[in-house]
Order: sequence, then C-alpha cells, then structure tokens
Amino acid sequence: MDRPNISSDIDEKQGNTASPVSTPGLNSSGEQGINKPAGSKSRWRSFSRDPFSPHVSEDLSNEPQNPVDQKSEGPEDARRPELKHPGSKWIHLFYDLAWTASFASLAQNGTFIEPMVAIKPPRFISSTQNMMGRKSYHIYRSLPRYCGSGPLSIYFYTNDWFHFISIFLQLFIFGMLAATTNGYDITAYISHSPGLDELVPEPELSQLPEEVQLEHYSAERTDLLSARTMALAFAITRFLHLVQYLRACVYARWGKVQPHESWAHYVHNIIHPEMYAIVIGLIFSNMIFFAVVGIVFSDVGATVLGASLKVGLWVGGFLLEVVSHMWYPVMQKLKGLDGKKGNIQLPKPQSLSEYFDTITTIILGEGINGFAGTLASILTAPSVGRAIAVNVISTAFIIWFIAYIYFEGPHSGSGSKDSTPSGEGLRRMVWMVIYLPLLASIFLLLVGIKNQFLLTAFISTVLSSASELGGILSRAQFPLNITDPVRWQKNTTLKNFMFARGIIWSEEYDKLMEAYRNSTNSTEWKTFHGDDGIPENVQTLVDDYYNADSAILYRDRQVKDPQSSMYSKILTELMDGGLGNARYILVFAAVILLSLGLQSLVHSKIKENDRYQLTVIICRLIMGTVLSLLLLLNLGKYKYFFARTSELSRRIGVFQWLEAFWVLPTIAIAYGIQFLIEVSLTRFMDPTKGNKQETQTRNKSEHGSEDDSEKGKGKTSDVEAVMPTAILSHSYSSEPDKGASYFDESA
Repeated sequence: MDRPNISSDIDEKQGNTASPVSTPGLNSSGEQGINKPAGSKSRWRSFSRDPFSPHVSEDLSNEPQNPVDQKSEGPEDARRPELKHPGSKWIHLFYDLAWTASFASLAQNGTFIEPMVAIKPPRFISSTQNMMGRKSYHIYRSLPRYCGSGPLSIYFYTNDWFHFISIFLQLFIFGMLAATTNGYDITAYISHSPGLDELVPEPELSQLPEEVQLEHYSAERTDLLSARTMALAFAITRFLHLVQYLRACVYARWGKVQPHESWAHYVHNIIHPEMYAIVIGLIFSNMIFFAVVGIVFSDVGATVLGASLKVGLWVGGFLLEVVSHMWYPVMQKLKGLDGKKGNIQLPKPQSLSEYFDTITTIILGEGINGFAGTLASILTAPSVGRAIAVNVISTAFIIWFIAYIYFEGPHSGSGSKDSTPSGEGLRRMVWMVIYLPLLASIFLLLVGIKNQFLLTAFISTVLSSASELGGILSRAQFPLNITDPVRWQKNTTLKNFMFARGIIWSEEYDKLMEAYRNSTNSTEWKTFHGDDGIPENVQTLVDDYYNADSAILYRDRQVKDPQSSMYSKILTELMDGGLGNARYILVFAAVILLSLGLQSLVHSKIKENDRYQLTVIICRLIMGTVLSLLLLLNLGKYKYFFARTSELSRRIGVFQWLEAFWVLPTIAIAYGIQFLIEVSLTRFMDPTKGNKQETQTRNKSEHGSEDDSEKGKGKTSDVEAVMPTAILSHSYSSEPDKGASYFDESA
C-alpha cells in the first residue's frame, strides 16, 4: 500500500516551522508510487490504535473531516488534537437499542410491592449511567479526560477492534441486565425470603405447605439467577472500563518518556492527577464488585448477611467511582485553581447533553408504552367510571409538562444552545450527578402513575360493580325463589353482568353469595393485572372466602369493623402496593422539579440582569417544595384504608385524597402551574429581547458601513464590511481566514 506524504502535515500539527522534504513511497518494483486519490479512505480497522498519534491512512486524507466539536474556546484550542474517528454510527445505535431494552424491561415490570422495591430503578439507572461512559470515550467525556499534559490531552477513543469488541461486550451486558431485571427483588433474603412475605429460617421451610414450598423454590431460583447475572454484569463492565483507562496510560508512556525513567516518575510527571485518581477508584471498585461475585456464587449469598453485603457493596462501589471522578475537581475548587491558565481542557462535549436527552426521551417513551398496555385492559373493563377519564387526561398533561419543562427550560435539554456546562470542573460534575435523581424520579413517577391507573380503576370498578349487582338482584327479587334454577340461570341481565367480569353464571349459581363477593375483587383484579397479579397469600384468603359456608359469609357481612371482615382484608391485601405507592408518589414528582431547578442553578453563574433564568429556578424550587409538603397528608390517626364510618374522616389524608381520585389531577395541576409560569416568564421576561435590539442596531451599523465602503471606494475591505462591530474593534496580526465564521452563533 502506498504511503501518502504526511511529514509536513505532522510537523505542522506539532508546531515545527520547518520540515524535511519527503518523497512519495516506492512500490515493490522500486518505482515511485501513486498516492491515493483525494477522499479515499482505508476500510481496515486496526486492533488497537495509539490515541496520541495521528492516523496515517485516514486522518491525513484530503477528505473533509467532521470533528466532534468544532467550536473554539480560546487560543489553546489550536493545540488540542481532534477526535476524527468517532466510529460507525450503527455501532452506537445498537448500543442505544440495548439501553432501550433495559428500560423497557423495567417499565413493563416495575411495581411497588413495598417501599424498598424503589431501590432497584435508581440502582439500575446509576449503574447504566456509569456504564454509558464505557460505550466510547467521546460520548461520556466527563469520565476519561486526561492522560498527560500539553498536546497529549486528547480523547482516548479510537476506531479500532479494541473498542469495537468492548462495545460488543457491553451490548451483551445490557442485554443480560434487560433480561434479569424481570422479576428480580433486591430485598430478597433481607426483608423476606424469596416468594414469601417474611423471613423464614431454612429449617422451617420444610414445615410449610407444599404449594408455598413450590412458590419459594421457584422464586429462589429466579432471584439466584438474577443476582449472579447482575453481579457478573457489573463486575465485567468495571473491569472493561479499567482496561480502557490502563490502555490509555500505556499509550501515553510509549514514546513519551525515556526508557530508563521509572513508573513512579512517569505517574508523577506524565499522568494527570485526575487520571490516576480515576484509575485508583476503578481498581478498588473492581475489587468490590468481584467480591460481590464471590458472595452471590457462594452459600453466603442466600443469607441475610450475604444479601445485605451484596447491596451495600454495590452501592459502595458506585459511590467510590463517583468520589474518584469528583476528587480532583473538588480539590482544584478548594485550592482556587479551577479554570486557571495552563489547565488544558478538552473541547466542550456538545453530545453529552444530547445523550442525556436521549435517555430522558427513552424513559418517557417507555412510560407511555406502559400506559398504553395498562389503558387497553382498563378501558375494556366493565363499569369504568369518569375517574379513569380524568386520570388519562391528567397523565397526558403530566408527561407533556415534564417534557416541556425539561427541554424548553433555561439550560435544560437540547433546546438550549449551551446545554452542557463548560469546562471540566466541579460544576459540570455536579450537573451530571444530579441527573441520577432526575432520571430515577422520572422513571419512578411514571411507574407510580401506572399503578395509580390500576388502583383507581380497581376501586371505581369495585364500587360501581357492587352497586350495579345490588340493583340487578333487587329487581330480580333476590333472594325469593333462589332455589328455582330455571328462573335464575336464564336471567339474561345477570348472565351478561357475570360474563363481563369473567364469570360463567351457570357454574356459579350454586355459590351465589361467594360469586357476589368475588365478582368485585378477584376477577376485577385479574382483569387489570393478569392471572399472576394476585399474590399467593391473597389468593389463599380468596380461596378460603370462596369456599366458606353461608353462615360464615352472613356473619362476615354483619361485621361493622372492616378490620375484622374477611372481605375487607382481601381488598386491603390486594391494594397494599397501590396504597403505599399513593403515599410516596409525590416524592418523585417533587424531586423532578427540585433536580431541574438545581441543575439550572449549578449549570452556570446567574447573571445579575438575567431575571428570567433566576425566576424560573426559584419557581421550580418553590413548586418542588410545595409538592414535598403534600407528604404531610400521610399524617392522621388511622393508617388503614377501610375503617368504620365514624373513623373515615380521621384517616390519614392521603387515603381520603385517593378515595376522591385526586392523586394524578393534583400532580397535573402542579406541573400545569409551573408550565404556565415558565411560559408567562418567557413572554414577559424574554431574555432574547436585548439581543434582538442589539442585532437590529448592529444590522443598521453594518448597512451604514456598507454605504460608507461604497462611497470610500476601497477604504474598507469586503471582509470588514460583513464583520460585526465587536469583531472590527479587534486587531489581527494576520489576514482573517476566508472560511471562518466571524459571527457568534450563541448570540
């Protein structure tokens, strides 16, 4: 293969004023070779490329390159090498598809059985948010920043088989996570045994009924497989990331120091302090995550101690990496060295915010998909009331308002030209860390809204079905002639009523009272949640109630205290997860606004005259605080949903709020108020008004300059005629580049 003439290009990039004259390469016959035509590109992918050296076959071709970031931040930008080979887009597209599949699995299977289950989505988002940086160094550029000083401060990603294989392995890891999130309970062996409601010692398991033992055996196998797969996935991705960093360090040493120089001297003088802080953090986090692998693959993992260590080490490992990334920016901030001269930084990562926008869009999209499947079963259910229509409208507005506030707010989403904080310091790191509670809260809020759909539909359907059935039986003069099978089995109205609820009336005739009760709980619940939606302990209560004789059912109907009623116990157990979700759903709604407000606050220094941005931030923080204060509705004397008539008004406020079907409308109203505030502020405190006036003034001055130029006959050059006033005020030591853009695009 002929070698193009690259000597002068390399010397020019390295700042040499003179370069030796090079000749074209010679072929095997000793004849002068012919260079490749302009625009040709080699399709060969090396196994590993040096990220600190230019690439001969592709980088120096005459084909126009599209570097990731083309903005100039200052005089030092000319010394920054460009990442010219971000790799094939389809590779990253497949990676994003795996990321989407993981969230789809969470969105379709996320439920609130108990408060501790809410740990799983934030833990998954935290791990995948960290793993996202392992996709390629140019995507999550907050992580691998430096490996040296001066011209060596470049991106470490190269389009080679090393990174190609790394991306494939991480794609496989995401697939494993998507598969293992289905049905995995992180609280197993901590708060309860797998498949059971409480912790049961191993010797006592054999004394349980065989049906319960079978359920425990199946759940234990699922939890064991999921825990082992997730432990391996987390450990492998940490190891891959460590290898990628060590590879960059090794390449930084090759050819950069003398052979006799020690590694200690190399680490001290060549590697940037932040670089080895991250590497040290990865080394210890690898130890932690592989320790978890050892725990889950041993018998200790099936004990309370082992399960607690597993969760604690996972959390500690991820926190250790966060600390290792934040250590250097924090130290620089404390020393007052952040942003000083000589601190060569990477080009501003424009795509970082775009990828966070993609994640947010994925979460919102998967939330919509979850609603679509749930809504289909709800709308086909019998006796659906107006509360469902109100919830559907409220949910649509909530999603719309979240999207608008995120994407259209100040320094939020891709709607802002400067959506990623500049620099590599502490502010940008904190800005990214806030994404964890933001994304987790968005996801948990959408899962909570889905559960509210189910709970509201269940409660409204139970009440309306009971009322409708009572009317049908009253018109049929129940219980007169109840022993007449012809009259009752051929009752078309009653038959259709039971059909709508999945009951065959002819088979249930002999158990009329039992069917009367079960038509308003078990079958309605299965309509919304499926055949596997009823927990085992609740199904046992339903079966006992279904098989009870008439005397027991009659006494149960006469009980005035709902806490002593079998029927109320069944309903309470069925709605337990939804009731707990209603008590804490406001936390997620509040954290979203608080996170967005803090992100905007951390993003950039608030200018004294930027009243719009300051007002929006204050309004977001206030609205988030107001939603948080609604948690006071959890205060009350009675903490159970079904109570005596005299106790209904003294229940905790959230149950009365839920019974009135005002959970989702309240959240929608709060977000709607915030939406109207931001729209109004945009209208009356438009931050671009001053810029528009300056632009009009500048245009007038430009037209005047053009007229003067024509009258002066050459006194002003054509380039100066189209340059803004601010640019004309500067002096240039050389002729301006004809292809350069002299207008500030961010204005």
